[in-house]
Amino acid sequence: MSNYKVTKNIDSINVAHINQYEGYDFSPKDNAHNLLKVTKVTIVDKKMIDRILSMKFEKYFRRLVALALRVLEDDESSDDSAADIVLDEAKLVKGILENRYKKYLSYEKEQLFLEKLRIIENQMQMKKIENQRKMAYYESMEMTSSRRM
Repeated sequence: MSNYKVTKNIDSINVAHINQYEGYDFSPKDNAHNLLKVTKVTIVDKKMIDRILSMKFEKYFRRLVALALRVLEDDESSDDSAADIVLDEAKLVKGILENRYKKYLSYEKEQLFLEKLRIIENQMQMKKIENQRKMAYYESMEMTSSRRM
């Protein structure tokens, strides 16, 4: 397998044969219109890696936020299972961030994403506590009403 470095200037495109570079590897989507079959791309530019991984992480994060909002807006449910599902998803996303992306992301981006995940985790913990208090209140109301009879 050959490795090449492609640099593009305003006037020209340069292709150079290279040895191995350290960087972020990914497999691009297949496109029938491409002339070359590309199976693996290694990005070595730190800013570009940061942007690409931020976009990838945002996909996970948006899905998590949508799930968390559904749980937070559901006032009728007093079950903790939905909040537990969101907490498990948050742990999964945090694991992806810490295990896959940590060595490529900048420290500031990593801390920003971890802070966002902490906020979601805290909101879910508060929702669980609120549900537990509601259940305790309803149980105490049932006990007092059964004593009156």
